[in-house]
Formats: sequence, structure tokens, C-alpha cells
Amino acid sequence: MNIQILGASFGRTGTLSLQQALEELGFGPCLHMSNFAADTERCCAWLEELHAEWINWPRLLSGFASAVDWPVCIFLEEILECAPEARVIVTERDFDSWYRSVSDTVFPALRWAELIPEKVRPEFVRLAREVIGNRTFEGEFDRESAKRLYRAHLENIVEKVPADQLLRFSISDGWGPLCGFLGKPVPDRPFPRENSSGEFFSLLSRMRRKRRVEK
Repeated sequence: MNIQILGASFGRTGTLSLQQALEELGFGPCLHMSNFAADTERCCAWLEELHAEWINWPRLLSGFASAVDWPVCIFLEEILECAPEARVIVTERDFDSWYRSVSDTVFPALRWAELIPEKVRPEFVRLAREVIGNRTFEGEFDRESAKRLYRAHLENIVEKVPADQLLRFSISDGWGPLCGFLGKPVPDRPFPRENSSGEFFSLLSRMRRKRRVEK
């Protein structure tokens, strides 16, 4: 396993921009939830391991130099046991802004996923439901529950990861802090700014439209 960088933050905090930035800096390929959208085999592998007694992280992360977003962000401590020297990046976003974003994207997608009968539920939807709906939010999507979870997750990272191994970073900070942390020269191009909902939610939307047409 060659993981050098781990993103510790939930999705919708700038993780897609971070993925692109890390790959531009030479820490690619970088695993992101969007990588699972059209990869049934990868989804199946993760689902199998997540229900095993012991998760084989080298199997799941083989071939990646970095990983951000879900699913890895909720397994940070376990992965660090296998890759103790990996550097950790927290992408910070104001809670109110983040909650509006997940309320417009993630939560509606998860609620829709629950309406799909288990026997015809696509593997990507199964994975999103398991990792985000169940293991992250435990089915509690209200504002106060999400706020407690969001803050507790950050506090746990700051407490558990050594300060010299951790970068707390906002996408608006641009290349400077990230390149300084990683020991890389600043590129002569703008920092990636991915503001769309990404392939993860685009795929779910396409699935939803398709099922409406079929009905």
C-alpha cells in the first residue's frame, strides 16, 4: 500500500478540488467517492471488506497514492495503522455552508436510495447508503445531529493526528499552504475549483430519472 496522503474531511468540503490538486502535485491517482460511481467491481470489493471481520486496507487502497472524501474519511484511524507516515489533510468549511450543501445533494440522494428495493439496488447506491447513510450519519440527517457529528469528527482528527502530520486547509487558501505542507513547488496555474456536485451525485440523479421513466 502506497498511500501518502489521506483526506480526513467529509464530502462537500472541497474534496473534489483537493483530489485534483493532489493529482496535479504528483500524488495520484487519488481515490475519491466519485471514482466509485461507474466502477461496480470497486464498489463490490469495498462492500465485501466493510462486512468482513477485518478490513484488508492494502487490497482496497492498492494503486492509490492518496485518498480523500468518503469512504476513507470515516476510517482514518484504521488506515493510519497501516500507513502511519501518511500525511493528513482536513478540508475545512463553515458548518452552515456545508450543511446547506449536503442538504441539497447528499441527503436527498440517500433518502431516494432507501426507496429502491434491495434486490435491484445498484452497488454504488448500496455503498453510498452503507458508508454515508449508515456509518457516518446513522440515519440522522437533522441539523443538530449533523452539527454534533461534524464537530466531533474534526475534534477527533485534531486530537489523534500529530500536529506535524496534519494540515487544516480551506480550498480558498489556494496552492500555498498545501504545497508548503507537501514540499512541492507552487504550480503556475489556478488552484482547482470544482463547485459542481460531482460524478457521485450526477450518477444518482441519472439513476433516479431512469427509474421514473421505467415506471
